Amino acid sequence: MVADRWTFPWQDTLDVLSEQQSEHPLILDERRRCFQAPGICITPPLIFPIHPEVDSLSDYLACLPATPTRHFVILLQAGAAALGVFERGEKVVTKSDKKYVVRGRGHAQPTHLASKGKSRYGSRLRLQNARLLLDGVSTRLRDWVDEYGPPAEIFYSATVRLWTALLTHTDSPAFSENGRATKIPHDLPIPTTDVLLRTYRKMSFGRVDFPKPS
Repeated sequence: MVADRWTFPWQDTLDVLSEQQSEHPLILDERRRCFQAPGICITPPLIFPIHPEVDSLSDYLACLPATPTRHFVILLQAGAAALGVFERGEKVVTKSDKKYVVRGRGHAQPTHLASKGKSRYGSRLRLQNARLLLDGVSTRLRDWVDEYGPPAEIFYSATVRLWTALLTHTDSPAFSENGRATKIPHDLPIPTTDVLLRTYRKMSFGRVDFPKPS
């Protein structure tokens, strides 16, 4: 249980961690999501992820950029996508799209076909739209790589099936061999541009928790 909590913007990440480190021997927690000491837990902004090679706060601070690098953010659900390029913590460009791919009971058509077999016209239309959505996402991302350059960091929200489908798409995104992909650890509503911008803002803040003693 948390007794107190406060948040801080990405600009204060270095100062907050350095100041707390001088007062507490902060260590990386087992889930690799925060740095903690008795009575305190500091979660950095998600736009500054803790990468696999980081084993300590010193490692993390050594590779912490002065400003956020170029980020691609991809929110993908059945029938909807919202994409954005962000640099230095600011929006560069965004795009959202929506297609009819969900059946009456709420099942995405590719998932339904995997267990139910052949489809009728409505099913074929939903499958076509699912492919068109991936086509559009892949094309847009490739165009952005050409225009803005490859991302240093990639943040995404998608099921394993959808993310795999995008990465193995016929015209797979040009970023797939660039940047590092970090899954956004939040349940999100249907992707829209507004949801994308609110999500990135949330990702741009860190958190300091002071848990109650057990």
